[in-house]
Amino acid sequence: MSIHIRSYVLVIASALLVAGCGGTDEAKRGVAEFRSLVAQRSYAEIYFGAGPELRQVATQEQFERLMATIDTRLGSWQSAEEPAWNVTRGTGGHFVRLTYQSQFARGSGSEQFLWRIERGGPVLLGYHVNSPLLLAQ
Repeated sequence: MSIHIRSYVLVIASALLVAGCGGTDEAKRGVAEFRSLVAQRSYAEIYFGAGPELRQVATQEQFERLMATIDTRLGSWQSAEEPAWNVTRGTGGHFVRLTYQSQFARGSGSEQFLWRIERGGPVLLGYHVNSPLLLAQ
């Protein structure tokens, strides 16, 4: 294979890799905004800024109660390592799933965020937390 062909293949492969990762930065910014709103206990703002998919599975009251329970049992978010991510693009949209192993004030948990990227910005579709502390009474 000539040097020119190898160069083109490398450029195309790099472009495909970047295109496949697209949206993770936007989703991470969404997580940062989410964490800021949670710290302020602005759960209604999170709820009304989320996509209709999230609002269809929980009322505002249910969502606020869930977020308050998470805050009570886990405490405030402290830190997380770089997330595992999955990007999906298709006719249904551009979706980014970020999964964090997070440390909270009272213990650890796994957080999963599902975002749809619209007009360059993230829209929250789902938030899930798994931790043994959430099972405690």
